[in-house]
Amino acid sequence: MNVFISYSHRDKKYADLISKSLEIEGHEIWIDSIKFKEGDNWLSKITNTIKDIDAFILIISKNSLSSEWVSREISAIALGEISKGRTRIIPVLLDKSTVPQYIALHQYVDLSNDIERGIDRIIHALSDTPDKITLGDKKWKRSYRRAISELSRVLKDGRLTLVTGAGISIAAGIPSWNMLLLKLLESMMMKISNNYSMSLKGADPNEFQKRYGTSAIVVGKYLKSNLGHDFLEELRDALYAINPITCDTIKSIVNLAKIEKAGKSLDSIITFNYDSLIEENLANNNIKCQAIYSEGMRNGTEELPIYHVNGYLPRRGKLTKSNEIVFSEEAYHSQFIDPFSWSNLIQLNKLSHNTCLFLGISLTDPNLRRLLDVANRKNPSKALNHYIIKDIPNMGNKNDNVDDLALFLAEQDYNELGLNVIWIEEYSEIPTILNKIYYG
Repeated sequence: MNVFISYSHRDKKYADLISKSLEIEGHEIWIDSIKFKEGDNWLSKITNTIKDIDAFILIISKNSLSSEWVSREISAIALGEISKGRTRIIPVLLDKSTVPQYIALHQYVDLSNDIERGIDRIIHALSDTPDKITLGDKKWKRSYRRAISELSRVLKDGRLTLVTGAGISIAAGIPSWNMLLLKLLESMMMKISNNYSMSLKGADPNEFQKRYGTSAIVVGKYLKSNLGHDFLEELRDALYAINPITCDTIKSIVNLAKIEKAGKSLDSIITFNYDSLIEENLANNNIKCQAIYSEGMRNGTEELPIYHVNGYLPRRGKLTKSNEIVFSEEAYHSQFIDPFSWSNLIQLNKLSHNTCLFLGISLTDPNLRRLLDVANRKNPSKALNHYIIKDIPNMGNKNDNVDDLALFLAEQDYNELGLNVIWIEEYSEIPTILNKIYYG
C-alpha cells in the first residue's frame, strides 16, 4: 500500500518511527517527497504527488498546526477526499491540540500516551483485517469532547471571553438586523411623508429595500440622517417592541457567569448587540456586571464587564451622547480606520490574552475579521486558540460534493483566522454546549 506521511519537521522522530514500522510491514512510504521551488503552484504540486496514494497519515501536533506547509498538505488531502469520495486518512495525535473538524471527523490514533501501542494500531488499520471501526473511516457524528474540555478548563481559570452577536438575542424576541432596518425604514418614510407633504401612503419598506437593493450600512446612513434626533429613540423602540426578556442561550450565558468556589468565572463578554438583555438577566440572578460602551468606562473588581463595542441602548433611562452607536456607513468606517479606538483595543487584548468563544456571529464584519487576522498573525504558535459555534449551512445542493466543499472552505477560512469550529445543525444546540462547558 502507498502511504503518505504528512508532518512538521519538528516532529521528524515520530514520522521516522511510523515510517520504519510500516516499511517492515511491506508498505511503500512517501515522506519528504514534495519539493517546492519559488513560484510553484502548491495545490497542483501536492495534488499531483498524492494522486496515487492509498492512505494518508497526518501527524497532528502544535508544530504541524502552526506550519503553513503542513496546513497546505492537509488541505490538499482533504480536497482530494472530497473529490474521490473515499480516502483512508489516519490522523495521529502527538499532543492535546484541537484539530480542524474536517480532520477530526476521521477515527484517529493518539500517540501522546503510548507510542508503541499507537503504531500497532496504525499497522493493524492498514492490514487486511482492520478494526471493526476502521481507523481512517469517517465517524457519522462529530465529537467536540476536546473542545468542550478545553473551554471548560479556561472558564475555570477565569480566561474565557464570550463574543456575542445578534444570533443569541433573536430567540428572546430582539428583531433580526433586516427586521430592525425595515421597522426603521417604515418610521423614516412616515416622518418624510409628514414633514414634506409627500404621499407615501401604502409604501412597503420591504419592497423599497428589495427594489433599490441598498446595502444594510448604507440604509443605516439614510435612517440616521433622516430620523435625526429621533433616531436613537426610534431604534430603541424597535429593539424592545415586543418586550423581549430571555431565551435558553442567554440563560446558559448567565450560568457561565456564576462565580465558582475558586472565585473564577467568565473573564468578560464582548457583544456586538445594542440591547441590555444579558445585563438584565445577570441582575435578575444577583450577578454584578457593568455595561461598558464608551472610552474611559471601567468595571468594578467584582463586576463582570460587558463590552458593547457597537454601542449600547438600555431598555430604560435617558439616552445621551455616550449612547452613540455604530450603525451607519461612516461609523463603520471610523471604527475600521482607527486602530486605537477603545473597542478595537479591547477586542485585540482579549483575543491576545484569553480564549474567546464566538456565539451568534456571522463573521462577515470586515473590522472583526481584521482584528482576528492581526491577533492570529501575532500569535507565534499559530495555534487555534479561539472557538466559534456555527450552524451548518443548509445549502440544499443536489451534488453532495458541493456541500462538502462549501463546508470545508468555510472551516478553512475560520481556521485561518485562528478559530476552531463547533458545527451545529440548530441554534437550539447552543445552550446544551454552554451547559456542558459549565459543568465540565
